[in-house]
Amino acid sequence: MSHTTQVSSATLLQQISRGRAAGSPFSSHVGVPAQTPPVERSGQSNKSASRSSNKTKRAQTSKKGHSLPAAEDCSDEPFISARDPKDGLPRYCAQIRRRTEEGPINVSKTFSSLEDAKKWRDDTLAQIQLGLLAPSQEDGAKTGPLVCDLIQKRKDKGRSVESSATQNLNFLINHERCKVPASTIDLKWFQDVAEDLLKLEMLPQTAATYMTMLASSLKWAAERDEDVPYGAVVRAMKVLWHDEILARSEARERRPSLEELDRIFDAVLANKRQKIPVITISVFAIFSCRRLSEICRLRWSDLNVTDRKILVREMKHPRKKKVNNVWVKLTPQALKIILSMPRTSEFIFPYNPRSVGTAFRRHRQRAEIDDLRFHDLRHEGISRLFEKGKRDHFVMKTSGHQSRDCLDRYVNVEKKGDKFKNWVWLDWVLEYWAAI
Repeated sequence: MSHTTQVSSATLLQQISRGRAAGSPFSSHVGVPAQTPPVERSGQSNKSASRSSNKTKRAQTSKKGHSLPAAEDCSDEPFISARDPKDGLPRYCAQIRRRTEEGPINVSKTFSSLEDAKKWRDDTLAQIQLGLLAPSQEDGAKTGPLVCDLIQKRKDKGRSVESSATQNLNFLINHERCKVPASTIDLKWFQDVAEDLLKLEMLPQTAATYMTMLASSLKWAAERDEDVPYGAVVRAMKVLWHDEILARSEARERRPSLEELDRIFDAVLANKRQKIPVITISVFAIFSCRRLSEICRLRWSDLNVTDRKILVREMKHPRKKKVNNVWVKLTPQALKIILSMPRTSEFIFPYNPRSVGTAFRRHRQRAEIDDLRFHDLRHEGISRLFEKGKRDHFVMKTSGHQSRDCLDRYVNVEKKGDKFKNWVWLDWVLEYWAAI
């Protein structure tokens, strides 16, 4: 077996020799004189007796009030990851996967001491590099669950996610690189997946969303005892962020001008085939400061006209991914629009948000306006409240934000006043629905 060594073979052999003398798990038994096995007592094996002895020692230590050893930080140790403590003792799992000419090598061992885990790791890597540790028949034939299967499992059995997240998971499930055994993935595999996404002309911010969901799915599987190299997942994402292959979303400062909104709404009116009330929903988005998906989920039964508030179901939250229903205040203009709508459904705006977004983009393009998204209307509404002199706590009750830090990225105050005062399109919306 031919291997290219990066360090002196003599040095590595010396390290291995020292490891064997210290009881390395890969120590050779050739030439070691046989020892008389200890006599079993009461039908209990030596291994069981040892476990019983260890438990007794731990119990005695606990009774004496001695503190158990604290877990050490192993985040910077390659191939080693911390596991949940057992019997009060820390645990460190050393897991090594390597591809060789003879086949893949997959070995792992759990220790209660970080030093023992590091020693075993170094011994094992040295033996692999020198060709002293060959893959077993079992390792070569083993495949285990595929990455795509684990993502599907997380999608089916994990907590529910929004429709956009479901689409991202489906994309990853069908991705060719995800049709490999999860036990074989490493840093290069993560880099290849990220590069594939960027080749699709995704922004680094968008690719980061996919890669984060991929990593979280694999962590979810690893925590449920699936054969996934947890440490490799953590380190790979750390490298992708550090090397700026992925990027975080930047705060947008784009706000529509009144003239741009006029051009978009005129394009909608000129399209006689347009059935979705794009103008109404767009105007409501500005005055309510709501996201498009939230607007299309608003229910008549959740409206409180007296207190001028409404329950927003499943509001987006950075941590609460499942149920986050929030009562928000309605501006006078937003309430007027709601009360003008016909009650044809349990929903106030019974339209598919994706269809509304597509219609908005289509008419924006017809108006030849660049870099304006429907979500920018929410930014506009929040900035409008600040420009009118409203305080933070009032704006947060309307926008639904629970902290000022999250609110800040939406604020882009230009000048004091209300540029939508006596806005013709608000009057148009109210008159349009009153005439129906």
